[in-house]
Amino acid sequence: MSENAKKIKEIFSDYETNSNLKYASITALNVIKKTNTLEVDIYFDEYIEIKEIWYFEKFLQERFKFKDITLKINYHESVKLNSIETEWKNIIAYMAHKYPLTKPMLLLKSNIEVEENTINVKMHIKGAEFLKAKKTDKELEKVLKNLFGKDYKVNLTEELSNKDIQEIKNSIENVQKEAIAHIEEENKEKATKEENKYNTPEYIPQENLEGYEPKIPQELTNIPIDENIIETKEEQKYILGKPSKAKEKLVNIKDITASEERITIEGRIVSQDIKETRTGKGMLIFDIYDKTGIITCKSFTKDIKEGNEVIEKIKNAKSIKVIGKAGLDTYQGDVTVISNTIIETAKEFPNLPQEDDSSPLILGNTLNITDPLVKISELGVDDGKVSIDGEVIGMEDKETKSGKTILSLDIYDGSSTMTCKAFLNKDNSKKVIKRIKNAKGIKIAGTAQMDTFSNELTVMINTIIKSNGIKKETRQDNSEVKRVELHMHTQMSQMDAMTSATDLIKRAMKWGMKSIAITDHGVVQAFPEAHKLLRI
Repeated sequence: MSENAKKIKEIFSDYETNSNLKYASITALNVIKKTNTLEVDIYFDEYIEIKEIWYFEKFLQERFKFKDITLKINYHESVKLNSIETEWKNIIAYMAHKYPLTKPMLLLKSNIEVEENTINVKMHIKGAEFLKAKKTDKELEKVLKNLFGKDYKVNLTEELSNKDIQEIKNSIENVQKEAIAHIEEENKEKATKEENKYNTPEYIPQENLEGYEPKIPQELTNIPIDENIIETKEEQKYILGKPSKAKEKLVNIKDITASEERITIEGRIVSQDIKETRTGKGMLIFDIYDKTGIITCKSFTKDIKEGNEVIEKIKNAKSIKVIGKAGLDTYQGDVTVISNTIIETAKEFPNLPQEDDSSPLILGNTLNITDPLVKISELGVDDGKVSIDGEVIGMEDKETKSGKTILSLDIYDGSSTMTCKAFLNKDNSKKVIKRIKNAKGIKIAGTAQMDTFSNELTVMINTIIKSNGIKKETRQDNSEVKRVELHMHTQMSQMDAMTSATDLIKRAMKWGMKSIAITDHGVVQAFPEAHKLLRI
């Protein structure tokens, strides 16, 4: 320890404590501005309780407004430290204050075994995998390193006795019983309120009930009624769902994102289908077009019979209004609206635009792409709506259970390559794929986001336009004195090269090189090909 090291009570004179911590020496202070963290190295001549270390950390955090405080403890070699088994509860309490999101309190009643630098934590409750996922074991290793100045490896395991397992089962059963009792109590209260409302003086029966004859006050029966001044409000025709007092948020399909909450869209039906789920419910899948774009919507009915009735009404509707929640369909990897309300409307919407092979537009509704053009190498997950111009170097199409086609395009724009995805309808998938294959290049517009299926950055495409592709320049060797390449591999070098001997020799001849050396890994299979070319 340095002779110039000062005591805590000298540097932080306003820190009040009766602990011997105030006599500890501070050997180093380090401020990390990027993470707003203060690191303090402290040297002790005697053992300090863990709770006193936590109090001092809290003081520093509140006093200097740092986001995090890291204390690194160093003890004199003569100091006898308490064992980790003895301090286990204090260590867990310290972690609970410092790193609450790692849920360390689940480890409180565990048995621990310390074998040299390994700590085996045997939990009496389930949750080891959960804690590993939260990296609780890694954070615990850091805490032990800072508190005891020693590197430990922490292993989390579950060691449940029959008694522990039975307690867990009993706990689950009790929670289920309480939940069922709570639901039954709510249903009883709801039924009682529903029953009582008919007995109140304020209750007015619905006029469309069979057998109901409204009573007209005597003083109003002889008043002449002018039919021209009666305003009749057209009732909405509900195909699915019930009226709601919630305000509608009408949005254009092209502006819908996965982060939307409750929204309303209106348009004409492009396609519809129904399937029966494993639980016997009817799942309605239908596409809506509103002049700005197409989106897939899903609704659920109590059974397949009701689903068929709803689908029939949707088919016959001129247009429909859908109310629901927009989110990312992890099965299809696309934004979908899960709707609970479908209303028949009579609004006019144009037919879906017919694709013109002479037009550069391959997919989408407009040739005018306004999204910013970006390089793939500079693309990030937070960039949102972007456009990319490049060449398709790979393509794969896959039909989903709903009948749509997932088209994956590997696009190269001169800076890097990435996979972009588009969802195509049955009617236009083959035509779109064919036109992309025949195009020199394409310009796409869409949304940059993480693909939940592949866990990679991708662009979900909504527009594809033909382009001229990448301008390619043939590389030249303009040196007056040509070099001789002495290290060159062909495709005969396994996993190391992709160029044939013929292409290498032709390029060397084109650049005016007198010779090259082919140095494949342990093989001479490229020799016949090179010999044959040079004999011609």
